[in-house]
Amino acid sequence: MSQNGGTCLYKEARLNIEPAFPGSTIAFTIPAYSPFASRSSIKRSVITEQYVDKDEDAFTRRHLATDGSMYFRRHHGYPRSFLWRVLDNRKMLEIQSTDLDHESTDKFEATLTLLFQFPAPIRPFCVAFAEPVDRDALTVFAITTANELYTITLHRDFFATPAASEQDPETWCKRVEPALFSGRIPFRLVAESADELLVTLDDGAICRLVWDKANATWDGSRYQQNNWSVRGLLSWKAQPTVRFENAEFATSAAAAVAISPEKNHILSVCLDHTIRAWNIASGKSGAHIDLLGADEMALEKSHTSYSIGPSQSMLMQVVEVIGGIGGADYHVVTYSPKQHQFKFWGVRDADDAELGFYDAAEDSDFTPPIDELMKTTVWTLEEFHIVPGPSGWRGSEIWIRARSGPSSKIYSLKFDLTDTPEARTQAWKNDWVCVESGPLTVDALRSHPANPSERDEVIDHDDLDSTEKWLDFLFYPGRFTTATLETSLYIYKRGLEQDRPGRSSSRGSLKERLCAAVTTLAVNGSRESDEIEDAVAVQWQAYYSLVKDLHKRRGESLSLVYDRDSGRPWLVLSDYVSAIRTCSESEITKLNASVISSSRTLSKPLRKTLDTSESRDVARLLNAAASFRQRLPSFVQHEVRRHLEMDILQSRNITILDRMEWIEANSELSQQVSDEDVTMLVEELGMEVKDLGTETFLRAIKILGYEEDGKPQPRRQIARYGLSALTRVSQETLEGDRDVLLDLLVLLLFMFIELEGESLEDFDAPEVFAELILRYKDCLVVSWLAGTVWAHQSATGLASENVNRALSETLKVGKKLPITQTVLEGAYGGRAFEVPLPKDLKADLLTKWSRGWLTSIFEEHEYEAVVEDIMGILLAQREYDLAMDFSKFLIEGYWASYMRGRLYIALGDNATASMCFQKPAYTLALGAMFDVAEQDTMGLVSEVERNSFSEGLGHYYNHVVGLFERAKAYSYVADFAKLGLRSLLGQEDEGLRTELLQRLFTASIQTCRFQDAYTAMIRHSDAALKQSDLQTLITTMVAQSRTTELLRFPFVGLADSVDSILTSLCQKTLNIASGPPYHQILYSFRISRNNFRGAASILHERLQRLKTTSSKVHDPADESLAQCYLMIINTLSSVSKEDAYILAEQRIEGTGGPPQWGIGQGKKLLKRQIITLDTLRKEYQAELDRVAAIESGQFPFLDPSEDMDIL
Repeated sequence: MSQNGGTCLYKEARLNIEPAFPGSTIAFTIPAYSPFASRSSIKRSVITEQYVDKDEDAFTRRHLATDGSMYFRRHHGYPRSFLWRVLDNRKMLEIQSTDLDHESTDKFEATLTLLFQFPAPIRPFCVAFAEPVDRDALTVFAITTANELYTITLHRDFFATPAASEQDPETWCKRVEPALFSGRIPFRLVAESADELLVTLDDGAICRLVWDKANATWDGSRYQQNNWSVRGLLSWKAQPTVRFENAEFATSAAAAVAISPEKNHILSVCLDHTIRAWNIASGKSGAHIDLLGADEMALEKSHTSYSIGPSQSMLMQVVEVIGGIGGADYHVVTYSPKQHQFKFWGVRDADDAELGFYDAAEDSDFTPPIDELMKTTVWTLEEFHIVPGPSGWRGSEIWIRARSGPSSKIYSLKFDLTDTPEARTQAWKNDWVCVESGPLTVDALRSHPANPSERDEVIDHDDLDSTEKWLDFLFYPGRFTTATLETSLYIYKRGLEQDRPGRSSSRGSLKERLCAAVTTLAVNGSRESDEIEDAVAVQWQAYYSLVKDLHKRRGESLSLVYDRDSGRPWLVLSDYVSAIRTCSESEITKLNASVISSSRTLSKPLRKTLDTSESRDVARLLNAAASFRQRLPSFVQHEVRRHLEMDILQSRNITILDRMEWIEANSELSQQVSDEDVTMLVEELGMEVKDLGTETFLRAIKILGYEEDGKPQPRRQIARYGLSALTRVSQETLEGDRDVLLDLLVLLLFMFIELEGESLEDFDAPEVFAELILRYKDCLVVSWLAGTVWAHQSATGLASENVNRALSETLKVGKKLPITQTVLEGAYGGRAFEVPLPKDLKADLLTKWSRGWLTSIFEEHEYEAVVEDIMGILLAQREYDLAMDFSKFLIEGYWASYMRGRLYIALGDNATASMCFQKPAYTLALGAMFDVAEQDTMGLVSEVERNSFSEGLGHYYNHVVGLFERAKAYSYVADFAKLGLRSLLGQEDEGLRTELLQRLFTASIQTCRFQDAYTAMIRHSDAALKQSDLQTLITTMVAQSRTTELLRFPFVGLADSVDSILTSLCQKTLNIASGPPYHQILYSFRISRNNFRGAASILHERLQRLKTTSSKVHDPADESLAQCYLMIINTLSSVSKEDAYILAEQRIEGTGGPPQWGIGQGKKLLKRQIITLDTLRKEYQAELDRVAAIESGQFPFLDPSEDMDIL
C-alpha cells in the first residue's frame, strides 16, 4: 500500500470559479469608520468582469484566494451551499452559491456573486457563517485587523435578484468594535449560531458573544484562567509566546473552540497542546488534559518545550454519536501536530478536571501513515472531518488533507472505533485511500494526448496546423479560465511591445488577439514557410509556459470541507472548487494498475471494490491492454486511431473481418510488436494471450455502461454548478472510455492477426470488434458534444429559462447570450434528472449521474436516430458551422440527406443542397413508413409544412421550393417547381398545380428565364392570376430590354390582353423620350398581327405626344417627328385605299391656353377625328418644310404657342 501512495478510490472534479454571466457580480465597498466625519454608506455596484489587459498582480488580487471554504445551510432550502473566498490581500470577501440542483418549481436561480470590499484586511481564521432560524438568509461574520466585527445578513434573494441588494445597507450590514477586543488581537472566530459567537484572543481568553435582540447589541463574556482580574489581563505576558502575523500570542491562546452538544461548556484546544473545558454558566475551567494524554509533569514540561503552530487550521471536532463508548455523553476528536496523532476523547463530566476527558480508544495508534503515503517525513495535517456511522462508531469515516511543501493530498479511511485495538491500529495503518487530483493539474495536462507541447513530431502530420491544435487545447471547455488566458496574453504581449514599440490592439476576440500576437513574434523578417511554422510552434510553447504558471497557482488547495447532509466532501482551491467523487470501476483499475498487475495482495478497500474473480480478471485485462498500447510506437497508436475513426465514419459495405484486416494492415500494428511486448503482456494478464475469452472482453466493455437503479427525479432541476460538475465528470469519463476502448481494440486486432487459429475455439473476435466499434462510435459523438461550445445557449430548467430571458432582454442580444455552454449541456442538460438514480448517493453521485446521463443519450434510440436528432438541434439553433462539422457523424439516410440539404441552404451551397433534397425525394414523398413528425424532433418543419411529406412528390417538391424561396435561390426554386409539376398526375390537386406554376413563374422572372415564365403563365387556369402574370412578364421583359424575345411569344388567346396591357402602359408613360418605348413595342406587336391601322393609330398617338412634350421639337437635328410621320404613312400604305385612315383624339389648338369648360363637358366637346393618309402626307411635308426653314435661319417672331408661318 505504502509503496504506491495508497489505494486510489476517489477523484477530484475541479470546477472553475467564474461569473455566471456579465453583470452577475455585485460589489459592495464598505467605507472605513470615522467618528469625526459624516457617516458614509456602503457603495453598491454591478460589475461586468473585465479580463483584457490585466497583469499578474491584478489576476492574483481578483482570482487567487488566500483563504476560502464552504458553508452548508441545514434549515432552509435552495440555495444551501455557499462558497466563500478571501481575495485582494485579505480585503475582499467573495460569496456565491454552489448548489448542484434545486426544486423544479423554483423560478429563480442563485447565479449572483457577491463581493464585499472591507476597509481593512480580514484577520486569518476570522470569517464565520451561520444560518438564521427565523428567516431564509445567510449570516456572515468577519473580523478585520481594525478589530471591527461585521455582521452581514444576506437574504437568499441577494444571490438571485440584483434588485434585492438595493435596499438600505444599514438593514443587513452591522459594524461593531466589541469592548472585549480592546487592546487584544482576535485569533479564531466560530459562529455557533446566528446569535452566538466564540472569539479567541491572543492572550488566551475566549470571548462568548450573544446577540441581545432587545437592545440590538452583543453581550460578551470572557473565559480565561485568573478570570476578571487586572493581574490576569497582564500576567499572560510572562507566559511563553509564539509569533503569528507579526504579533506575539500566548501559548494558552485557543486555536480551536466549540460549544458542547448540551450547550453547557466551551471546549478549546490551546497552543500549549492541551484541551480544556469551560463552564459557560460559572466561567470556571473544568476538564483539562494534554492532547496526547501526558501526565501532569510531562504537561508542565511541554509548556516550555512544545507549542502548536498558530497557523494550524484544525485541531478538534466534537462528535455526538449514539451509544458513546464508555458511557460518554459525547466525544471530542483531537489532532496533535506533535506526534501527528489523533485521540478520541470521551466526555462524561466536563467540569471534572481529572476525569472529565478519558481516552475512548486506548492502546490504539491513530496516526495516519502520511510519511509513507506521501513519501516524506515533513508534513502537516490541514483539516480533518470525522463522519460517524449510521448507528454509532461502526462504519465511521475520516477525511484528512495533508500538506508537504507545495503538495497537498486528501485521504480517507473507514474504521470502527468499537473494534479491537489491534484491528483499529491495523486499519489506520493499511486501509487509507487517496483522492486523485484529476486531469486539470499541470502534471496531468503535460501527459494529455491533446497537448501539442507533448506531441510526437513523427506522428504530427494530420490536417491541423500547430495553431489550430493549440487553440483546440487551450480553449477546450472547462480547461482554462478566460482570465488565465487573457492575463497570460497580456504578459506575453509585454515582450512583444518591448521588441516592437507601439500599442498592440485589444480589439477582436481572445482567439484572434492571441493568434495575432503569436504570429507577430514568430514572423521576424523574411523566412521560409517551414521556418515560420517552427517559429510559430516555439511561440505557442512560450505562451503556454505563462499559462502553466498561472494555472498552477490556481490549483493551490485551501480547505477540505464535508457536506454532512449530502455526505459529500469538497475541496476549495485558490481558483477552483472541487467536488470529490468516487471513481468508476475503469478509473479504479487505471489508477491502481501497478498493484492490480503485481503479485501483491490487494488492500482491503481495493478487495472490496474488485469483489469477484471476474472483476479482477477484467481489471488485469484493462491494465494489460493499456500497457500494451502505450508500449507501441507513437505513430502506430496514431495510425490505429486514425484508421479506426475513418472506418467508423465511412459507410462501406464490407465484412467485419475485412474491416479489422484493413485497420491492422494500414497501421502496421503487428509489425511493431516485439517479443518483449508479448512477454510483458502475458505477465500482466496472468495468463497466455490465447486463453483470453470473449466473455472477459465483453465484461470489460460492460463496465463502461450504466445499470439503472432507482427512479428519475422530475421534481428537481439542475443548477449552474451542478451542470458544470456533471459536464466536467462527463468529459473525464468520455476520455477514459475512449482510452479503454482503444486499448481493447488494439489488443483485439493483435490477437486476431497474430493468434489466428491459436485462440480459444469460442473466442469470437468479430463479435467483440462489433461491440467495441459500437461503443467507440457513441463515444466519439458524445465527446464532440462535450468538447464543443455553441453560441445559442439553451435553458436547462424553469429557473435558467427565466435567467436567460432576463439576460437577453437586458443585454438585447437575442439568443446569443454571453454564457459559455457546451452542446452537451445545452442539448441534454434539461434531461439531467431523467436519469434513474439510487437514493442517498454520496460521493458516488456525480460518477453514477454522469455515467447514466451519457448512457441515456444512446439508450433509447439507435445511433442513426440520435445523431439525426443532434443535427436537428444544431440546425434549429442556427449553429450552421457546428452542424457542418458534426455532419461527419451522419449515416447515409433519407432524413439525414434532407437535413444536409437544410444545412447547405443555410451555408449558401445551393447546388449541394439541391442534390441532398433530390436524393431522398421518393422516400420522403411516397414512403408509407415515413412519419415526419417522428423524425423531426426539433421542429425544423412547421406543422403546416409537415403535410408536404408522404403526400406525393408534388407536395414534397413544393416544400423544397419554399426552402429555396426563403434563401432567395430562385434558379433552384424554378428547378424544383418544374420537378413538382412533372410529378403531378391529372387534375387531382389544382391548387398545388397553381401554386407550383406561380412559384415557377416568379422564380423564372427573378432569374430572367422568360421562356419558362411564359410557359408557366399560359398554363395557369386561373384567369385573374394569368392576367397579373402577363402584365408582370411584359413589364419585366421590357425593363430588361428583352423586347425581341417578348414579341416572339405566340400569346395564343392572349393577344387582346397583351394589346390592352401595352396600351395601358403607353398611356401611363410620362416621358416617352426617356421612358420605356411602349409605343414602339405596341406598334411592333400590332404589325406582327397584321393590325396595320392599329399600329398606325398608336404611332399617331406617339406623334401627338412628341409634338406636345418633346424638348427637341424645334431642334432641326431631331428627326423623331419626321420618322414617326414616315412610319405612320408607310403603315397605312400597307392597307387598301378605303381603309387608309385612323381615328384620333382631337388636338387642342389655339393661343389662349386650355379652354374653359364646365364640369363634364370636355368629352362632349372634344370629338374624335378622322385622319387620312393624304392628311398625314401633308403634315409630313409641312414638318419637312419647317425643319428646312429652321436650318436656313428663317425664324418667325411669333408666340411659341401660335402656328409658325414659313417665310
